[in-house]
Amino acid sequence: MIIEMTPVVLACAAVMQAIPTEEFHIISNAAVRNNCYGDNFWILLAIRKAEDGGPGREFGIMNPKADNLDKQAGWAAATIVKNRARWVKAGKPGDFIKFLGSKYAPIGAENDPTGLNANWVRNVSHWYKKFKGK
Repeated sequence: MIIEMTPVVLACAAVMQAIPTEEFHIISNAAVRNNCYGDNFWILLAIRKAEDGGPGREFGIMNPKADNLDKQAGWAAATIVKNRARWVKAGKPGDFIKFLGSKYAPIGAENDPTGLNANWVRNVSHWYKKFKGK
């Protein structure tokens, strides 16, 4: 059987290569709990890869209460959903990932002494496009 390489198949393959299955299930459950679907879910996965943090920092959430993958994914999902609503309410000004980046990883933030937040929008956008099969 030959499987046609549709955008959906390519997107699934990209996610499977980038995120371990067990981790994907935890992230998916956190997304469902926070109503993080569609493009928001792809952005959640993209943030995981862009942040690429170790245990308790998988999504770059700095709050000490977000001390494991499930909590990190949940906080990130909630942040995406809340900021999507803010973006829509503001009239959808510009690209959503840029809007989200200004809240999620602001340039010049005190907790970013080496300036890595300057790369956040570009990195998240890269993974988002890869996962979407674009």
